[in-house]
Amino acid sequence: MISPEEFSKTLHQLGFDTAVGVPDSTFKGLISYFSSQDIFKHIIASSECEAMGIASGYYLGQKKPALVYMQNSGFCKTLNPFTSLLSDDVYGVPALMLVGWRGEPGKKDEPQHKMMGRIMIDLFKVMEIDHLVLDENQWQNQLQTARQYIEEKGLPFIIAIPKGVFDDYKIKSTASPYAMTREEVLEVVVENTSDNVSFVSTTGKTSRELFEIRARNNDDHGKDFYTVGSMGCASSIAFGVGLADSSRVIYVLDGDGAALMQLGNMTTLGHYKNTRLKHILIDNGAHESTGGQPTVSQGVNFLEMGKACGYESVVQVDNREDLHVQLKDLEKNDKLSLLVVKVKKGSRPDLGRPTTTPKENRDAFIRRFRG
Repeated sequence: MISPEEFSKTLHQLGFDTAVGVPDSTFKGLISYFSSQDIFKHIIASSECEAMGIASGYYLGQKKPALVYMQNSGFCKTLNPFTSLLSDDVYGVPALMLVGWRGEPGKKDEPQHKMMGRIMIDLFKVMEIDHLVLDENQWQNQLQTARQYIEEKGLPFIIAIPKGVFDDYKIKSTASPYAMTREEVLEVVVENTSDNVSFVSTTGKTSRELFEIRARNNDDHGKDFYTVGSMGCASSIAFGVGLADSSRVIYVLDGDGAALMQLGNMTTLGHYKNTRLKHILIDNGAHESTGGQPTVSQGVNFLEMGKACGYESVVQVDNREDLHVQLKDLEKNDKLSLLVVKVKKGSRPDLGRPTTTPKENRDAFIRRFRG
């Protein structure tokens, strides 16, 4: 496998000094190394579209290409900035794009990655972006090839990264001022809600933990819509569910990284004010599912943001006792509500994945919600 340190040093020697992107578990060792070292200016963006904009601006300021990384599930977000900003038909802005290949044909992966994995290479071709697939035995030569292309053509070049080609690299853990984990918060939330509540949970470990809590309690999985992909869309899915003519209360179980990726959702929720919608934002300051790389949530005041967007009740808690108190009011307060819960990083090493398929979850949720 490839050493993240050696790969980073080679990139730096080739003239790359700035890395920006959205973390991906496919090459989490490399991204974690970026987060832990000062070999690059390193920016963790909120979305892939934003990352492409930052890379373009850096080129305008330095006339040097940036390194942009992402998972292939977020690659389609770059369609707009690529075709209308970076492409040769517009400004012609170079960048080296590292795209993680989730759902690669012939390799086991989760269902939300299958289609993107299958069509990824064809998408590169349709978008007319030259590319190669990283080979752990040829990577030095491949980086040279990519750098030469960028130098000669002045355009973006993609290196697709299969799973398992990079060594792991652990981000050093730091003490957290918060006592609860995300799973502990979810347990308290489930215990303190009635059967009239339906849940929409965000992608990653939040949905995985909620599924296992239901299984341990022998509870109805139809109470929950587990958003296994579509990062950032849980709150908009819940908003859509709330458009139905139903008296059921809807809880969004969100994460800081997901919420930051689609902050515009909060403006829509605040404008239309469905008082049965309750937005629970569990903030651990990290992209935990991809290796624990930090988000920018430590500099974000979600409470003030909620107020500015039009939420009628905004509260933050960081301990079990206060969480219990707020949950007593949340379900029945008849207000569009935002409850921010500060937690520490961490999850069980034996955390599994849902044993039902996404379509089975869809059908169970529909039956219960409409029942």
